[in-house]
Amino acid sequence: MSTFLAGAAVRDITPPPGVPLWGYTTRTGPATGTLDPLFAKCVVFRAGGVTVALTVLDLGRVPAEEVVERIRERAARAGADYVFMTAVHTHHAPVMEFADAPHVQGIERAIGDCIEAAAANLQPAKVGVGRTSIDIAHNRRRILENGTCEMIWRNEARVPTAPVDPEAVIVRITTLDDAPLAVLVHFACHPVVMDASNYEYSADYVGELCRIVEAEHGGACLFLQGACGNINPYLDKTPLDAGGYDAMRAVGGECARAICGLLSAIEPVPPPQPSVAFSESMIEVGTRWDLTNEANRDLLREAYGEFYDVYARSHSNELAVPLGVVVLNNDIALVGMPGEIFVQYQLELKANAPLNNTLLCGYTNGYIGYFPTVRDAAARGYGGAEATFVGVGAGDELTTQAEVEIGRLSGRLDPVCRRSDFAVFSQADRAGLT
Repeated sequence: MSTFLAGAAVRDITPPPGVPLWGYTTRTGPATGTLDPLFAKCVVFRAGGVTVALTVLDLGRVPAEEVVERIRERAARAGADYVFMTAVHTHHAPVMEFADAPHVQGIERAIGDCIEAAAANLQPAKVGVGRTSIDIAHNRRRILENGTCEMIWRNEARVPTAPVDPEAVIVRITTLDDAPLAVLVHFACHPVVMDASNYEYSADYVGELCRIVEAEHGGACLFLQGACGNINPYLDKTPLDAGGYDAMRAVGGECARAICGLLSAIEPVPPPQPSVAFSESMIEVGTRWDLTNEANRDLLREAYGEFYDVYARSHSNELAVPLGVVVLNNDIALVGMPGEIFVQYQLELKANAPLNNTLLCGYTNGYIGYFPTVRDAAARGYGGAEATFVGVGAGDELTTQAEVEIGRLSGRLDPVCRRSDFAVFSQADRAGLT
């Protein structure tokens, strides 16, 4: 019988000062220093001869496609069949769009080192899953009766909005003798407690959350950012002169308390069905706007400036995007989508996927802007029309395909026709009910 193995590693990826920061367009200068370090964290899983490297980056987005490919080639030499690479989406990290920038090359090397170290640390492991509720976030898009969108960026009064997913799913991974290896935290909320007045590197509340969890429970804490495309913290964009640092620490601490309060109650066990499976496919979703239309191109270039060339210009009307799926022990599914996914898709996957422990991770294996629902696209607003390039309904296509892939990888959607699948019809026929 196969054994489930896991190994973890962490590497600092904080660049030197002077690098432009990602996420807020209103900044007027580069990073001035480090508020808290940025890390690459990796857990490598192996079972049944298949090895997957789950790699989480304290960045706004994962590196450019060619950088990801080089990292994957290096990981393959270390024995990894697949790298599931995702970012926490902090807005206080360096720009990563340019593959040949010196700071990107340094980060690339550190990520490769991290994956290699995690692979070298593989050992038999146990896994446990738990859930808790965290109340720090709201839906920043209110659809009005006339079908248009009102943006609610900050919600300090905590006025209820919907939909929101307050559930945090915690995966605790230990050695067979209960030494901590890693904690995976899946939750959906933009890491934007601090505003653009912060010019120091930081993972925002996510960094504080992970720091506390690691200090209290040991091992590496990997934050899996969920479908937070329309989800903001109540204390959104707090200026530094209005207590931004303290607000960030407070939000991270509130999350950490909820997680640490649950961790001791999670009892990891050796997986009864040790297995690791994965797939990655390119799903054609098209583009929101006809990019062969010269008037559309001119308007998009006017609206986005230099970012038009970075993002929209490289897309064709037949745009295809990567969908990554990892299934661990026929129990936990990681679904990776390459951008800012609206929370409705996370809720749909939780409700309809063949595995109960299904975690949608945005900002995975690429970055292609916002993925709104059809209703949100029609309502327009930020994320509904602005800052989105994918075709209307792209999130629906990815979600449906993810559900199918989870079923296939877990063996629940078997392409083989079996007699046992039709037992109900046979019983009904014998009872004269057909």
